[in-house]
Amino acid sequence: MPFSAEEKARIRAHLGYLNVQPAASVSYGIPKPIQTMFLLEVAMENILPTGEDRVRFILQTMDRIECLLVEAQERLAAIQLGDLQLRENEPDMLEKEYFRWGGRLADQLGVPFYAYSNRYKQFAAASAGSIPVYNS
Repeated sequence: MPFSAEEKARIRAHLGYLNVQPAASVSYGIPKPIQTMFLLEVAMENILPTGEDRVRFILQTMDRIECLLVEAQERLAAIQLGDLQLRENEPDMLEKEYFRWGGRLADQLGVPFYAYSNRYKQFAAASAGSIPVYNS
């Protein structure tokens, strides 16, 4: 069954893409990589039926990680609760796990993260650069 409008919105959000109508390629002096948005939209329309359930599973996993991030905010004030010691870096670890699953979602759809996403920019900057060329 093709992705619903809600599922497409979740896919965009989880990959860092905008949930707005495409506009000009430059907004407030910041380039908007419309090409990558086009790739995502086409991928969501042309996914093989056998891949849809995998994408839905990844979406559910990423939704759960986001919920855990929200819940973790409540624990940030405490260091220890009785005998239970809390992990100070829990939000960072959850963000790293979210990135891992975002990569799996991007791989399933064959698209990159949105380059200007606040969530992914630290990871996108680390992976940016030239592509090695091998001479035979």
